[in-house]
Amino acid sequence: MRRALAVGLLALALPAAAHAQTLTLDATPGSTRFGGTVTFSGALTPATEGVAVAVFALAPSVTLVGQTTVAADGTWSIPAALTRPGPYLARAQLDPSTTVDSPELVVPLKPRLTAQVLGQRTVGARIVLRGRLQPAVAGRVTLRFAGKARRVRLGAVGRFQVRLPSDVPGRFRWSLTVAPREGYLAARRTNTLLLTAPALSLGARGRAVLALERRLNRLRYALRAVDSTYGYDTVEAVFALQKVHGLPRTGRVGAREWRLLRTSGIPRARVPRGDHIEVSKTTQVMYEVRGGKVVKVVHVSTGLTGNTPVGRFRVYLLTPGTLPSGMYYSLFFLRGFAIHGYPSVPTYPASHGCVRTPMWFAPGFYRRWGKIGTEIHVFA
Repeated sequence: MRRALAVGLLALALPAAAHAQTLTLDATPGSTRFGGTVTFSGALTPATEGVAVAVFALAPSVTLVGQTTVAADGTWSIPAALTRPGPYLARAQLDPSTTVDSPELVVPLKPRLTAQVLGQRTVGARIVLRGRLQPAVAGRVTLRFAGKARRVRLGAVGRFQVRLPSDVPGRFRWSLTVAPREGYLAARRTNTLLLTAPALSLGARGRAVLALERRLNRLRYALRAVDSTYGYDTVEAVFALQKVHGLPRTGRVGAREWRLLRTSGIPRARVPRGDHIEVSKTTQVMYEVRGGKVVKVVHVSTGLTGNTPVGRFRVYLLTPGTLPSGMYYSLFFLRGFAIHGYPSVPTYPASHGCVRTPMWFAPGFYRRWGKIGTEIHVFA
């Protein structure tokens, strides 16, 4: 049997002998999933009962799929589990020196695409999408998550693992699609991932805090550090977020804040050009603006009596360090009015008229903007 098979495989490389008979090849169903069963069938005309028929896969190498003999009416059939689309060819051995071949046949194959989400479904956790494409050569895999698409790299046997973003809570739809290569059909898997988030406040630590700080930083809210610790700088960044969006100024993060972190973007400058500073007395926030774009947002406190002057000004005096009044790293823009650090920066107007910033923020702000002529806009 092995010798006969070897001879048959070798003969595929040679032209079939001339003959008067014909051989057909068909597959039922006409397409299948990877590993699915189809039945190859056909007819030898004129019929010759008992003639041996074999079906071969021709790519990527010649492989015997199955063999049988022709029935009295000339028909034959061979069931087979398919792991490649072909092409396939049937050959009838009429006698030791005479063969007849069918036309080649391609059976479109739908690849098997599996995937599962692994990891704790909470903000900041390490969450991965792990799966496999079979066969690995079936096509190119693309992941779409939260509206963004990315190419998925496959291992040698089609396995893959992709890290999913987990920085904000919500219900996110993910989909994997296969752009098929020739002979294969498209495949797709979709599902949803529900990410939950805890309420956070001063003193909290961990992955959820890290995710919060990363998101605040991405939206340009000023932080001393992104360090997984809900310190006073995180409280002040949350103050700024709440002020910009008109929420109660609690410094704590709950469902409303998480929703804003997911849906909102970077605040827009009131003056969308150039490099300057913007202060809003209404919202009690300050923007650092570069090229007309907000690059940093910080919680501030202006004059208790509403006396912080409104208008366009330029820095005329710089005083690094601490003044006797407690003003820290001061940029004066009109008479005794300045932007400076101060130990107390409540969420409401409380100063004598200056613009107070957190103490930790003031030295860096001074380094970035501490020069004569820096433009400052104060809005009511």
